[in-house]
Amino acid sequence: MDTDTRPLVVAGGGAAGRAAVQALLAADAGLPVLHLAGPAVEAIDRTMVDKAIMTGRLSPARAMAMRPPLTGATTREDCVIAVAEDPHGWSVRVPGEAVRAAGLVLATGSRPDRLDVPGADAWAAAGRLSTLHSVDDALRIRELLDGVDGARVLVTGSGLVGAEAASLLTAAGHRVTLVARSGLPGAAAWGPEIARRIARLHDETVDARWSARIVALEDGIAVLDDGTAVEADLVIVAHGARPRVPGGIPVFTDAAGASGGVRVDDRLRVHGASAPLVAAGAVAQHGVGDEPAAPYRIDHWDDAEAQGAHAAKALLHAVRRGEDPGPYRPRSPWSARIHGSQVAGFGHPVPGTTERVVSEEPLLVEFRAPDGTQEDPAVSAVVGLDAGRALRDHARGAGLR
Repeated sequence: MDTDTRPLVVAGGGAAGRAAVQALLAADAGLPVLHLAGPAVEAIDRTMVDKAIMTGRLSPARAMAMRPPLTGATTREDCVIAVAEDPHGWSVRVPGEAVRAAGLVLATGSRPDRLDVPGADAWAAAGRLSTLHSVDDALRIRELLDGVDGARVLVTGSGLVGAEAASLLTAAGHRVTLVARSGLPGAAAWGPEIARRIARLHDETVDARWSARIVALEDGIAVLDDGTAVEADLVIVAHGARPRVPGGIPVFTDAAGASGGVRVDDRLRVHGASAPLVAAGAVAQHGVGDEPAAPYRIDHWDDAEAQGAHAAKALLHAVRRGEDPGPYRPRSPWSARIHGSQVAGFGHPVPGTTERVVSEEPLLVEFRAPDGTQEDPAVSAVVGLDAGRALRDHARGAGLR
């Protein structure tokens, strides 16, 4: 008779963590579930940070209320500091104690990249430099811009977060400069065809500066690498995010020496772990086998939820309380509204896939693996611009819905 009463522990209170807890509870596998969620205010739907909290449409309290308690699990607002294997599972270090776990879901999320240039510390201390990743960030930006007409806002970074922030702030009447290091921002996420259309929308609506970066922040101005100065009341940094990995977990390091996430296999099991350990969401580094070739991470809310649920099932299989869930395939939807147009997609354009234009009007593209055939195209993602039903229908045909 199995008398093991150690819990299955889920570390992280974001999308992946909550989805993992829900999947473990739904399985009713006979093991207690402990959710080390971290501060409750960090567990809100991050897609609301810019769309709703920064714009004042939603309060943090209301956003938190939209994510009710997970009945059946023990939830604590503890952050995981470090983990270590013990003879029969994991020792999970939180402030003041170590928790013994039969298995662990690592869903600790990410932290935003910051702007490291001369003058950045002084601007941050004055409340004029902010990332856009958390509730605190959104409230800081909202407070600074509240009651101000036509503020000069510089957004650096033009992925989904930066592009959407630039759009929202422009619609609110502010004067926005959008700075991007790439000459064609968004090409990796949306493909070159859609990226060119989005770039034109930016060119028509904001002061767009492509192939540029901030090199210094001075009194009231941001200095770009070509020597030009941009007047700014506020600088918003949207340079992406890095995985938040607890101590004791090896992280993937790329050829340039930059740290990434936790290496996972196609079931989201962590490479090299002897005890049951899975990772999901922004902390998971996919596509890393014995010989790293094309590693990638996926850092958006809906996919994190899907990863969390899949990782939980993989953990149950590892502790012999469930079936093998099979390989994980990204297929979740995502969308952003940029200057009145909607860019949306299903799945993820994994490295090594090639873009194919499905239609010009509406603009719809798909990403295929090199070994795809007419019968089995191996489509990893479809992306459209104002494509609506055509996007949904094509995603369904590609097996992404």
